[in-house]
Amino acid sequence: MDISKLDLNLLPVFEALYIERNVTRAGRRVGLSQPSMSNALVRLRTQCGDPLFVRTQAGMEPTPFATDLSVNVLRALELVRNGLEQATGFDPATTTRSFTLLMSDFAQFLVLPPLVARLKREAPGVNLHVSNIPRDQYRGALESGDADLAVGNLQELQSGFYQSGLWVDKHVCVMGRDFRKAGANITLEEYIAARHLVVSANRTDLGIDQELDKQGSRRDVALSVPNYLVLATVMAQSDLVVTVPEVIAHAVTASKGVTWCPLPFETPHSHIRQFWHGRFHEDTANTWLRSHIAALQIGATLRKVGEESRSGGAVA
Repeated sequence: MDISKLDLNLLPVFEALYIERNVTRAGRRVGLSQPSMSNALVRLRTQCGDPLFVRTQAGMEPTPFATDLSVNVLRALELVRNGLEQATGFDPATTTRSFTLLMSDFAQFLVLPPLVARLKREAPGVNLHVSNIPRDQYRGALESGDADLAVGNLQELQSGFYQSGLWVDKHVCVMGRDFRKAGANITLEEYIAARHLVVSANRTDLGIDQELDKQGSRRDVALSVPNYLVLATVMAQSDLVVTVPEVIAHAVTASKGVTWCPLPFETPHSHIRQFWHGRFHEDTANTWLRSHIAALQIGATLRKVGEESRSGGAVA
């Protein structure tokens, strides 16, 4: 394919078809009628020498060539849009910018719901993508610009990046109503004797087990789950206990049937921060997003909700 002969005006058409997988919806995305979109697709196919999109029961599915092409085309269009925004000024109300976030499971559970609600009101055209790359790749993604921000208790990013604190948290013990000591403080002996639920994504669980090892003890893990999403449901119907950050406890115990108490031993506090590379420190859009995440005040908000729930008669 000769790039000098390619009509670059067709690239947004390609992008819209790749995203929508439907000619009519893709046309609405770029402001073209269905006949105009069909004509544009014919020209794209001719210039690329490939069908690009094939009609199936699921919609217009991309060919392998189109899938390979999409990686660079979509990224190039995003870079152009971002560059134009920086040159002309970032307007949250009208922008269609996409942000890529690196977030621990813990951060996703707490930050995404209020952040999405806030952006819906103030920047309805903004798109968020949460990448699931391994944490050992976070540094490279931030440095390259493949990711805009990282949020979490991320010790591996403590050096070499700008950062701002969001909240500091301690760990507590959450229990369901069937646990014999629900709502009351428990001793170390009672904690060890309990049947435990463990969230495998909670990296501080390793530190908790190390602390128990120092005391010659270990937990009886009856259930291990990959994330926090099922905690409220499981805990309300079981006699299990789970050790989680306090803000998670407040979110979970907003449901009746679940409560929490302090741990009977000390654990290191979690420092939740957002991190960004120096290349984007002055970037208007990145600065705007950072300010909105900070303004959520996750720790204070969830503690207030949890305290109101507990004072309102959470089942114990």
